[in-house]
Order: sequence, then structure tokens, then C-alpha cells
Amino acid sequence: MMRAHRLSGPRDEDGRPLPHSTSRIHRVAINGANLAFSMNPAPRQAPILLYLHGGPGDACIPLTERYNTPLERYFRVINLDQRGCGLSYYPFRPGESITIESMVEDIHAFVALLARAYPGAPITLLGHSWGSVLGLEFARRWPSLIRRFIGVGQVVCMPASHHARSLPTPGFSPAWLGRLVAQESNLADLLLLLVEMGRTGWLRGLRQSLDRVAAYLRSPDYGLAGLWGLLLGAHQSHARLDSQLDRVDFSAIRSFTAPVAFLEGRHDQHLPSQLVARYAARLTSPHEFVWFDHSGHCPQWEEPGRFNREVLRLCREDFNDDTP
Repeated sequence: MMRAHRLSGPRDEDGRPLPHSTSRIHRVAINGANLAFSMNPAPRQAPILLYLHGGPGDACIPLTERYNTPLERYFRVINLDQRGCGLSYYPFRPGESITIESMVEDIHAFVALLARAYPGAPITLLGHSWGSVLGLEFARRWPSLIRRFIGVGQVVCMPASHHARSLPTPGFSPAWLGRLVAQESNLADLLLLLVEMGRTGWLRGLRQSLDRVAAYLRSPDYGLAGLWGLLLGAHQSHARLDSQLDRVDFSAIRSFTAPVAFLEGRHDQHLPSQLVARYAARLTSPHEFVWFDHSGHCPQWEEPGRFNREVLRLCREDFNDDTP
């Protein structure tokens, strides 16, 4: 186990100091891969919050350790670096099966391990962007293993998201800009981020973006060498998984056995959040939808104070009555 050091000076969107993380890095063998995850010390029966990062390949342990540390007071917060990326990086073998199915199976094996290690502890899956694909598919297939699923920057239907991104809007004018962002690419990600920053505030967006980069640079588990591994992992993950991600479509599924909730940035241009709002409105099973009015694709880091409070509210039944 590697020891994780503390970052200095994290604050929420209102300037309130955030506590330092107590998480440490652990490793586990899952389906033939050595995977890394962060986890804070917690009572054995503490509710588990398992974070599934975006991408594919965008591992983010330094970010949850910087912005979402208040949740460590109530949960055993676990952030798993998925196979082949971040601290779980290794070069994919030419014949190795890297698919959405294999990634979901990794999550299934990891959740089963957690259930054995902490019997009776309720497990909440929280998936962001690409991680929301893995999480919602897990909730569909194995609802009895989790208490609920929370999607952030939720993928509902990628073809519909690409189409919505290409439509002429104030954020995508002139028309050629819409065509550039209609498909996944590094350039599209940058342009979409700039559009979101224009809507939520340039100075605020620039400050937040720089702070996220600093979180990686200050992390002893990542740093410059770790960032290089992060880039390599993201590159190979996109190469293997993007064509599958482009076909993901949950729109025909209208109910889930496990409760689901969607926490969405109103200005999300990467995965237009109005599509998620319409999808949630059609669900016939228990669900919640929460808008974050000052966020784009990452409300968990753009409005971390409110985000942390909403997660705690959604999971309130997992705690004793005296939990605030």
C-alpha cells in the first residue's frame, strides 16, 4: 500500500475550506489486472460510496481527494482507477479484450469483493460521464448488490448527445463549430469546455481548471510521472473503447429496480443535460433529478459544496437519525 499525502488549501465554490483527505491508496487483483483505488479509514459498517471515473481513462483520485473530502466523514469513499489507466496503468496487450462488458465485469468483481469485506454495509455507485455508463449498466444488471446509483454527467444516448452538440446554438455558432464537436476528440473536449466556461464564468472556469491540474501535480501518487501514465492510459482507453461508447443507448430502459438519481450541470455541453432531464422524466421507477445551475460537465468539482450535500441527502436512509 502506498501512502497518500495531503493537498493544501482546498475550498468549495463559496470559498469555504474543505478538509484534507484521509484516503490512502490500496491495490487489488481483479480479473487478472492489478487495480489501484483510494479509500479512507472508516468504521466497518460505514456506508460505501464507490466512485466510477469518466473518460474512458480519465482517472481522478486527486480530484475526489481534493473536492469531495467532506463525504469521508460519513462514507467509506472509494475511487477505483479502472484497468489500464491512472495508477492502474499498464499497456493493453494486443489481443486483450477491453470492452464495456469487461469493464462492467471488473466493477462487478470489485463490488462483490467489497460486499465480502464489509458485509451489511450499503453500497452506493456514483458514476461520472463514461463512469455513468458502467454504473447504470451495473444498476440494471445487479441491482441487489447496491443501495442506489447516482449518475453525474450521465450518458443516456450517445448518438442523441452527438446530434444535440452539432445543432446551431449560441454556444456553437458558427455552424462549423458544431460539426467539430459532434464527435469525440481532444479538440471537441477543449471547445466544449470553453463553451461551458463562457456560460458559467470565464475567470471562475479558468481558476477551477488550473486548480484541478494543480491537484494532480501536488498529489504524491500522481505528480508529473503519474500524469504521464494518466495520459498514456487515457489514450489507449479511448482507442479501445470510444467506438463502443459512441453506440451506448439506455433510452429504451424506463425502469430500474435500484433507485437512481441524476446530478446534472445545467450548462453541460459534453453530454447535453436536457437529454438527461427528459430521460429522467420518463422513468417509471424511483428516481431523482437535481440541477446544478452553475456547473457544466463536472458539478462534483465545480460546485463541490452543494454536490457533497446532495449526495449525503440522497443517501440519508443509510445513516443514523443523528447524522446531519
